[in-house]
Amino acid sequence: MSRQEIKIKLGFGDQREEVTLELRDGELIPYHLDREYSVVGGRDDRVDGIAKVTGAAKYTYDRNLPKMLFGRILRSPHPNADVKSIDLSPALKMKGVHAALDLTKQFRTSSARFAGCEIAAVAADTEFIAEEAIKAIKVEYELLPHAVNTIDAMKPGAPKVGRNNQKNVLRKVRAGRGKRGESQQDRAARIEAMLADRKERFEQARKEADHVIEAEFDTPCQTHTSLETHGVVCDWNGGNMICYASTQGTFNTARELNQHIDMDNIRVFCEYVGGGFGSKFSAGREGITGGLLARETKRPVKLMLNRSEEHLAVGNRPDSIQKITMALKKDGTILGYQARVWGTPGSGSNGPGARNDGMYKLGERDKIEYAVRTNTGALRAMRAPGFPQGVYALEQMMDMAAEKLGMDPIEFRQRNDGHKIRPYEFELGAQRTDWKKKRSNKAGSDKGRVKSGIGCAGSEWFARGGGGAQVQIRIYKNGQIEARNGSQDIGTGTRTIIGMVVAEELGLKLSDIQTFIGDTRDPRGPASGGSTTAATLTPAARQSAHDAKVELLQILAEAKEWKVDDLDIQGGQLVKKKGSKYVAQMTFKEACALMTDDLVDVTSKRPRNSRTGFSGTNAGAQFAEVEVDTETGEVKVTKVCAIADAGKIINEKTSISQVRGGVIQGVSYALFENRLMDSVGGHMLNDNMETYKIAGPVDCPEIDVVLVDVANGYNSTSVMGLGEPPVIATAAAIANAVYDAIGVRVTSIPITPRKVLEALAQKEKK
Repeated sequence: MSRQEIKIKLGFGDQREEVTLELRDGELIPYHLDREYSVVGGRDDRVDGIAKVTGAAKYTYDRNLPKMLFGRILRSPHPNADVKSIDLSPALKMKGVHAALDLTKQFRTSSARFAGCEIAAVAADTEFIAEEAIKAIKVEYELLPHAVNTIDAMKPGAPKVGRNNQKNVLRKVRAGRGKRGESQQDRAARIEAMLADRKERFEQARKEADHVIEAEFDTPCQTHTSLETHGVVCDWNGGNMICYASTQGTFNTARELNQHIDMDNIRVFCEYVGGGFGSKFSAGREGITGGLLARETKRPVKLMLNRSEEHLAVGNRPDSIQKITMALKKDGTILGYQARVWGTPGSGSNGPGARNDGMYKLGERDKIEYAVRTNTGALRAMRAPGFPQGVYALEQMMDMAAEKLGMDPIEFRQRNDGHKIRPYEFELGAQRTDWKKKRSNKAGSDKGRVKSGIGCAGSEWFARGGGGAQVQIRIYKNGQIEARNGSQDIGTGTRTIIGMVVAEELGLKLSDIQTFIGDTRDPRGPASGGSTTAATLTPAARQSAHDAKVELLQILAEAKEWKVDDLDIQGGQLVKKKGSKYVAQMTFKEACALMTDDLVDVTSKRPRNSRTGFSGTNAGAQFAEVEVDTETGEVKVTKVCAIADAGKIINEKTSISQVRGGVIQGVSYALFENRLMDSVGGHMLNDNMETYKIAGPVDCPEIDVVLVDVANGYNSTSVMGLGEPPVIATAAAIANAVYDAIGVRVTSIPITPRKVLEALAQKEKK
């Protein structure tokens, strides 16, 4: 396969670079600064917008099939127990009950390590009968001591969460790759030597520093609280199954169901998703259970979780305790950065993580993380995993360092920031918020009961897309066009941007394209995670649309005995080159009528990413303005200015919507959300939508969104992900704004009235 080198202009605004890229045969030149666009970059409405606002859109929860049964799961009421026996017979004897399953056998575990763990399941004629049936199942438990809070599980002699020799506290170190054939003993020795070296380097930086600052930060466990709960509707039909799933990964769900139900012919269908935020990447135990009940009964089964189950058993963003030390020079250079982090993955063992050592040039870094097992539901990925809690600590340290040095917080950040775009974003945000004027007074010096403050924070993400995604393009003889892919649209606007990219490539309008999403019979696509969906699918859509257009023009050239190189499609017209100009010959629909076959059908594979481009990560900066009532402790976020980049912006309207959604979720994280566990009983105390607080309409601030449109060239559409970055900086910016308002730090979120009043009382004592 031959290759060619091309030079294109990449970057944004007046920050332009000429970059040399290497393309293989058939690969398209990435979207770049010197290209003009007719559809891409516009402000088109979502193609499914009317269906959603009118209620015509069918979510999984809306699926009701003939002869459908209802599934329910019996969950352990105990935070730590071994299951000694299960008697399903009382449930099976009940009228209207068609199946009962022992899930401990299905999932090969006889232990329930948290209150809410799956024990058994039933399928019945009605939800009421199913509820009564699971109550009738008899389970004998052997109760064991429990620890449901991170601090309790870390104490000497704490109850063991795991079984056998599993420890509660597990050290997590990013050790890199060793030599091939490295033994466990050699790896352990290498890790210890690496950690000792890092610590020694940091201690030396500390000795050379002019200033050393230290602080501890705490963030809570946050549950996903998706509007549509987890679940499936599984339609059994003679050995075949259609699974309607509320999922972020249609192909993941199909694969997992195949593994547990031992069927190859399982089709997963997901037309709309009512939220997931990282918790719906797979079928989960609830999805597998729904499929097993359908197989057992040979009937359709609907199994959707209730709100309590959502809080208990389908994931969360883990908590964190972060102890951080920063060593500084008088000129603003950061010499060293040390972090020790603890957080709970629940009853699992995955590292919870807190990404608090990125973004800036931090000098010598010495970081160790600890996963602390507790008798609670296991973590799952949640919008920007590890970043909101890590940045909450990092960005407050940046403000504290700037204050110690007598330097403006933005100037200090820019001095220690090597990113190509973020320093500009901070500068832009400062201008839009009148930063210098609002930060001119000493923190906490506002007069009166209600004090105002402003704070900032940055973010970084990495999502260039990739993988073997394909998009099918069908051009019919009547001029109809379809774009198809089997991955899901979780509300980000995937249908719309695929249609826009296809329309751009074919020289048509978005309204000319029908986009089909969420059916595993269609070409493979990615799970919606890591903000990779747009960056994965839009290059695949563009490549397929281009190849379909080439095939169509070849057919038309042969039909009219024209040279194919003289033809193009522009503005919905088939045009032919005459001299130096293209002249319209016929409408696109009339041109398609010349096809000899019924359709052009092309499915092309997504091209690989380029090794070079403008900026390998996308950045962001946010500015939060708050009002703090010093008598009640109430914090109100009045405005957030969010500056974001995500490569080439395909649809400005849906991109702004993504940023606003992330900011609202960040406000909720900063001020309200907190999973409360009863350390004595071992249960979650607020597993509902009444006492688990999330931000409502009255809590939402004015949100000023600024998009930085960047041609980065790493893939053919220059797109990077945008779904997760907007949630990263919000809580940190709010925390810094609260300090600016009252002159004392609240280092623990949610920033509740009580914490504010306690901080003010401590300030008075000092």
